[in-house]
Amino acid sequence: MRHLRTTPLIPAIALALALCGLAAGPAFAAKKEFKTPDGVKVASGPQFDIYVVKKESKPFATTGFMLNIFESVVVVHQTPKHGRQRYGSRTESIDADLLDPSMWQVGDFNGDGFDDYRFVAQVSKQGCRTWNTWLWLPDRERFTFGAKINHQTDAGGKPIKACR
Repeated sequence: MRHLRTTPLIPAIALALALCGLAAGPAFAAKKEFKTPDGVKVASGPQFDIYVVKKESKPFATTGFMLNIFESVVVVHQTPKHGRQRYGSRTESIDADLLDPSMWQVGDFNGDGFDDYRFVAQVSKQGCRTWNTWLWLPDRERFTFGAKINHQTDAGGKPIKACR
């Protein structure tokens, strides 16, 4: 009967195959799926959804206004580099209920072909609404505050130049 000799090469090959399997595992694993964020879905577009949860309300100094503090989550459906993304932030408004979908707008506000969003940051005593705009940066795959885009509407939602 002939005996097989084991060589040091066989354990080395087995170890190399095991290490390759461990290294390749995460590359072939499915991307992590996010659970639906808590809160109310207030706006939606082809590229993203926005969810809001109210955290607190308190008087805004001695102005007679109420400061409302929310937590907002923007879920971007798909980006070329990073896939599905979530952006969470603290969102504040003065006398505006951001749980109301009418306080949000989705559209291409800077003409670059990508959807952006805006929300009512303040409602004046006369009902005038001042909106904060967030613009999508496709090269960086994130939103940024559009400080140069001034948008105000009257109580009926008609765009105006300035609140008086």
